[in-house]
Amino acid sequence: MTGNNLLEQDQAERNTRWIVFSRLAVASYFLGVTVFLQFRAVGKLPADYLWISYSLIFFIYAFSILCLVLPRSARRRPMTIIGQSVFDVVFVTGIVLLTGGIDSVYSVLYSLVVIYSTLILGRRGGLSIAAMSSLCYMLIVSPEFSGIFQFLYDEGIVPKGELSGGYILTRVSTHVASFFTMALLTSFVVEQERKTKRLLAEKATAFDRLDLLHRSIIESVDTGILTVNLEGHIRSFNRAAEEISGFTFGEVFNRGVEEIFPGVSDVMSPAGPEERKRQRRRFEIVIRKKSGAAMVLGISESALFEQGVKIGSILIFQDLTPFKEMEREGEKNKQLAFIGQMAAGLAHELRTPLQSISGSIQILRRDLRLEPSDERLMQVILRAKDQMESLVRNFLLMARSNLGTRSETDVGALVEDVIESLTVGAEWNPRVALRKELGRDLRVMGDPAELRQVLWNLMINAIQSMPEGGTLSVTACPDGDNGGARAVRVEIGDTGSGIDTAQLEKIWEPFYTTKERGSGLGLAIVRRIVESHGGAVSVQSDASRGTRFRVRLPRLEPDAEAAARDAAQPERQDAVAGAARR
Repeated sequence: MTGNNLLEQDQAERNTRWIVFSRLAVASYFLGVTVFLQFRAVGKLPADYLWISYSLIFFIYAFSILCLVLPRSARRRPMTIIGQSVFDVVFVTGIVLLTGGIDSVYSVLYSLVVIYSTLILGRRGGLSIAAMSSLCYMLIVSPEFSGIFQFLYDEGIVPKGELSGGYILTRVSTHVASFFTMALLTSFVVEQERKTKRLLAEKATAFDRLDLLHRSIIESVDTGILTVNLEGHIRSFNRAAEEISGFTFGEVFNRGVEEIFPGVSDVMSPAGPEERKRQRRRFEIVIRKKSGAAMVLGISESALFEQGVKIGSILIFQDLTPFKEMEREGEKNKQLAFIGQMAAGLAHELRTPLQSISGSIQILRRDLRLEPSDERLMQVILRAKDQMESLVRNFLLMARSNLGTRSETDVGALVEDVIESLTVGAEWNPRVALRKELGRDLRVMGDPAELRQVLWNLMINAIQSMPEGGTLSVTACPDGDNGGARAVRVEIGDTGSGIDTAQLEKIWEPFYTTKERGSGLGLAIVRRIVESHGGAVSVQSDASRGTRFRVRLPRLEPDAEAAARDAAQPERQDAVAGAARR
């Protein structure tokens, strides 16, 4: 059942009660007049008159009470209203007969019945009741019908003289005309009212649709929108604002904007309306979301006017944190590009002198017999030469995007190889305990030389962070969500002193180092190689637990394995053919 039907049924029930109470009021008035005439009027009313009057009043009361106690469903039916209208015509006819017939002043009650019937039942119902009222009134004044009640006019109770035909015709025509006129005029008013209600309903529906469209637009945009009044209290808060800030509208409604976005009030413009129309304020602030995470907001402020009077401000804002991260990445890429250009020039300028110096030193060392002090100086020169060669080599690693051919590479085998080389080299610390855990099927598509450099740099850093000894842990295993291993994860941890929180973001920057002899390129090279392979590298550090680096590389999928084998097949065939020719 629709809402309109329910409203119509409720209105029908209210109409029924209104008719009943009005009828009871008229019946009570007639009862009072009858009692007054019985005890106060000169002469005595006939017993038949009193019996008919009280019987009619009793019948009216009983019918009215019956209408009130009817079930709700029955009171809502249109037939109930029609039945009451017909009964009221009969009821008025009885009163008119008892109070003088054609000369009775109670004939005006016919008009009241016609009016409420038209209001409730419409034009057709009103005209039908007007016709019934006219018929009853004509019966009252007809000699045949009025003669039945002649006893009411005996003994001078209700004066009744000889009435001329013209007088009777005038009274009847006047009443009939008034009944139909009342019905027509009332129906016109009803039609106009219904038309007005319909227009208002259409306007309200259009307004509701427009309001819904406005709300849908505000709620659908991905930009946060809030409004504040002149006191700075939040009055609206759209869906995007909830998602960006983490607060719901119920949590921020009527709260100060400074409580949710600290610092906004300090940068909001107090300019007047004319200046605010000429420019729009844009600014950025750093706030914390409900979860506590820091966030950079870009906010645009505009004045909110109603009929030319400023009533508050509109704040439109976006989360600029991802864009700021992109800016930092762009700056890092610019820095790396600059390093690449510098490395190319530096390699060109230093490689030839280094080769000349290295060859000359080797010849001098072979032909000369040096004193112990001179031998130490020679070792200093050789170490400086090695450092310069290592620096040039690191520059080349940072500058070139791809140092080798990508192929199917087993990360587990690379880890074993690096550990083996590291434990027999000069960089190994015997007081460091090694703990490794290697999984199976750790194949990736990458350059073995570059990936070996990543593992080497991370393990060297871990060993150098534990000069007094500790534990070097190396873990390599498949990694993925919902049981699907789409990556290979390598974790290299140590139990050293850890890294300060303020330095965690800086360790990836080129030339940033805390070591006396470090170049600051090791971790920058690690990140460049891992990202060029489509992976990611992260770090966790705690002063009490040490540092752990985590590298994730895309795992070689079955389709990629087949492609890698197909790409390697011609190379193997060329190698076999070359061996046969030899």
